[in-house]
Amino acid sequence: MTTPVEPAETETEIPPELVPKKRRFWPIAGALAVLAGAAGFFGLRSLGEPEPLRVVVAVDLDGHFWDGSRASARLVNELCQRLDAIGFEPVRAGDPEVLDVLRESESPEAAAKKLRAAFVVKAKLTPEMIEHPVEGGYFELRADASFELRHVRDEVAQSGRLVSWSGGHTKSEAFRHLADTLALQAFDQVVPHLIKHPAIQSIFQGNDIKLADHVAKAKKYVEVRGGRLEDAQRAYEDLEKRRKDFDKGPAKVTYHSIIGADDALGGSAAPGFLVKTADITPFVAPRTMNLSWITGLETLEWRKPGGERKLLWSGYHLFSYPAAAPDGGRVVFAEDLFGWAKTLTVVEPDGKARRLRLDEDHRFSSPKVAPGGKATALYDRPCRDCPGNLIVVSLDDGKTLYERGPEGGFFSGFAWLDPNRLAFLHKAISQDDPPAPDAEESGKPAPKPPHQILYVADLGASPPAVKPLYEVPEYTRFSALEASRNGKKLVMEGTNLSIFDVEAGKLQRFAIGSVSENPSFSPDGKLVTFTQAGDVYLFDIEQQAVRRFTQNPWRERYPVFSEDGTRIYFESLGDDPNYERRSMSLIGSVAVKDAGPPEPAPAP
Repeated sequence: MTTPVEPAETETEIPPELVPKKRRFWPIAGALAVLAGAAGFFGLRSLGEPEPLRVVVAVDLDGHFWDGSRASARLVNELCQRLDAIGFEPVRAGDPEVLDVLRESESPEAAAKKLRAAFVVKAKLTPEMIEHPVEGGYFELRADASFELRHVRDEVAQSGRLVSWSGGHTKSEAFRHLADTLALQAFDQVVPHLIKHPAIQSIFQGNDIKLADHVAKAKKYVEVRGGRLEDAQRAYEDLEKRRKDFDKGPAKVTYHSIIGADDALGGSAAPGFLVKTADITPFVAPRTMNLSWITGLETLEWRKPGGERKLLWSGYHLFSYPAAAPDGGRVVFAEDLFGWAKTLTVVEPDGKARRLRLDEDHRFSSPKVAPGGKATALYDRPCRDCPGNLIVVSLDDGKTLYERGPEGGFFSGFAWLDPNRLAFLHKAISQDDPPAPDAEESGKPAPKPPHQILYVADLGASPPAVKPLYEVPEYTRFSALEASRNGKKLVMEGTNLSIFDVEAGKLQRFAIGSVSENPSFSPDGKLVTFTQAGDVYLFDIEQQAVRRFTQNPWRERYPVFSEDGTRIYFESLGDDPNYERRSMSLIGSVAVKDAGPPEPAPAP
């Protein structure tokens, strides 16, 4: 659930009396005498000057609290408790006559004048509700709406935005969680607006020392909050500068993510490069004043180098990496539905998402879409601890077109050669199996250890025909299989960069130093990009020369060529300077023409 995370209580830099004490929730019964408090009814006295610190909170969340909304009552209750703790005087409608004023007034502003309140906070939140078809039921709520803070004498209101989401097994549970998260967000945004308002500033500049002292805690809170957020922003700016200073080239890195992002690269195609986001917003927890964060919904989007973005999907948890058809038409990914089930979901070219499969036991991961976008290959684990099967699923109707189990071994990569042929690496028996008995002790020759084998499955045949293409030499293991656009070559990760000619059935191995990771072909198949020791490189197949792109302290991975072959995109990893144990992942790119000078690769 997207909640502002509040760390455990720690020593604060503000007076302890600022910390709000938890009170019993205002009961909702009869005419909904909610928000029980000590203020009593003061609104029907002679209308005079508004009380400078008095606030009416009128948030519509599934209705207003005075009309019976439990969710609204919970949100307003939490927000009012926090406002009260820092010196403001929120209107608490414990008196039925106050409820009558709120019900009968034509607007919250009109009610505020009758109740002699100086400020009104109002918002209308109409959450989107998604009912997930899982056992026991699960309801997801998403809220995105503006709020207004207005002084009763102002013509123009201050505004902000409340964005949050939650989930629960029942609608009421989901609304309860949403109310709690929105209350924290509202407090975080409303209080700075209150303190900066001229009417409050005049209190600090005036002669009423008692009134100024009453709201001093609020001023202190805003000062500490602002300082923490400024420190966080400064840390990100410093890191951005350090990244530029430590970038030794030879190619200049262009970043397509903001500092602090956790973006994942799903490949590139005609629409741009595919990105999964998991954004956070810095947040100062009111009770501890520690820097925390608000987690946003994850999104899936196409990006272009100029900054243009096209949103494809947003949701709770995109499981593993997404994939797109080579033409960018269909996009496939797996969802984790709050831990209750996994889905296999496809986004059509028109932007509509369809769940091909929904399963409470199976785990889908690492999809790759076939050229033409008619099918996807992926790993499917029948249970949490089961080894993965390799399956091919139709993107039209979700039917299984091909399936192969690990047979006691494991798969270590697959790639589409064309719309019907899938190449994959498999080893029949795990290397973790106990070794065969020694030949001298058993009196029998030791069995030959099984080799990793490169296969191709022809799904155009009925039934699908599978044949071996190549038996990998003993003590050699390949992974991260990728195919050229024309399907004639395969490149594999290993100690040496290895390229397999599908038509000739021959393997070429190039010694280029240490392990070559995450190799990928250029659109014309003449170049291969890969990472080595966390930096991005290029290998020219014809010249058999290596060229470097990046040299910095951060770890780059998963490089892919742009659709036109002029740029290489990759993920750049690093630690978040503001939060322990949180990592960042930024999407970066380099121009192919800016690669360093050729370095001849020694013959294998």
